[in-house]
Amino acid sequence: MFKQLLGLWLVILLPACAILHTELPSPAPELPTDWSRETTAFCNTSPWWVQFHAPELDALIKQSLAHNLSLQQAWARMYQAEAVVRKTGAERWPNLDGSFGPSHQRTGGKDIPETTSDNFSLGFSAGYEIDLWGRVRASQESASQAALASKENLHAAALSLSGQVARAWLALISIRQQEQLLQRQLELNRDLLDLVQYRFSVSQASALDVYQQQQTVTAIEGSLITARAEKEVRLQQLSFLAGVSPASLVSSSAQDFPKLSSPPPGGLPSDLLAQRPDIRAQKAQLRSSSWAVTEAKADMLPALNLTGAFTFNASVLESLLDAWVLNLTAELAGPIFDGGEKRAEIDRARGVVEEDLATYRETVLQAIYEVEEALVREEQYTLSTANITQQVELTRKAYREATFRYLNGLSDYLAVLREQVNLITSQLDSITNQEQLLANRVTLHIALGGSWPETMQKPDSMSLSTAQHPPEQTP
Repeated sequence: MFKQLLGLWLVILLPACAILHTELPSPAPELPTDWSRETTAFCNTSPWWVQFHAPELDALIKQSLAHNLSLQQAWARMYQAEAVVRKTGAERWPNLDGSFGPSHQRTGGKDIPETTSDNFSLGFSAGYEIDLWGRVRASQESASQAALASKENLHAAALSLSGQVARAWLALISIRQQEQLLQRQLELNRDLLDLVQYRFSVSQASALDVYQQQQTVTAIEGSLITARAEKEVRLQQLSFLAGVSPASLVSSSAQDFPKLSSPPPGGLPSDLLAQRPDIRAQKAQLRSSSWAVTEAKADMLPALNLTGAFTFNASVLESLLDAWVLNLTAELAGPIFDGGEKRAEIDRARGVVEEDLATYRETVLQAIYEVEEALVREEQYTLSTANITQQVELTRKAYREATFRYLNGLSDYLAVLREQVNLITSQLDSITNQEQLLANRVTLHIALGGSWPETMQKPDSMSLSTAQHPPEQTP
């Protein structure tokens, strides 16, 4: 009889098992056909930082990828998401439970003889939901897409971290060069101070000249104090990004900027959709939200649950298996009135889709903007380099001429002081511009997606069991 009833239900319900899921149309906004600045065709080369040909930078980034604590949090979130996939996937299989229960009962009272009884029970129960409307499948698909988004967010976090390390390293080199420049300027100006003091002693210079040169020396000494403090701060920043103490940081002693190579291949704006991990993550999140709507729709429809129980009962343990009871049940249950709760959940899930859709489009447009800005800055800093180089050379000549004229009594000391300031400023500008040019190149690499590898090696420093074994493949 049970088989006949089950067959009848399936005949009635299976034609109604229409697919509730609706695939979203292409969510990407309209993209430009090309970049405003000329770029070469895209090609996959990884990792991006090898183009700087700097072993020290390579070592610092690898140490950061292995020990950075924010990145370890991203790894942990990915493991959580993959565990949720396995958890939701378990609903597609029947569940089986077992129980064993001995009991002892004693009764008695005034004028009532005392009696005792024992009872032993052994049982097995199974339950299974037939996924008529695809609710379980939608739940697993939503979790799978969320896990994919978590994986891409891990790649995005690692990409961002590599950029932060590279910029901090370039800033450290810049500070070292500024420190070296200021030290040379300090030595030259101390020599000039000695000369001015000598001229004052023979009445060829005024006390004001001496005071002004002393001010220059003191100002350079103050700038050196700031530069040395900034150097320590940058080292601390690198150790923080690397997730280690300063004593354990990879040796960083580079004094010169790496040579600038040719710009990275930019391809077409549409390539960013596949190349940038943050865009891929947001698209996966959008798909997850879409499947959550399907799950909410299916949850409004009746659910068919099959349950079975097989039990043994006896008063003597030895005869426990002599008597048994089998109970099989098929139950069709669905909401009749819930005050609009399930309908509200569908509306909420649709609202999440709208939010994720807008976020995805914003992420794409933000990526386009970041690439365009980096390309414009690249052109700007390249032109500025030639201009500042010319400024430094002209200022150096003017400083030499002003010094010569002052020492020969042809002009006052104010001209020398002015050219000193101009020379130091232009030389510092040259260092800063070189740092900005290279830092912008890092930004351009990151904006283009960094040619990030598809697989990443988990940090050895993660101690929990989830980090000791490769995660199971998600469906």
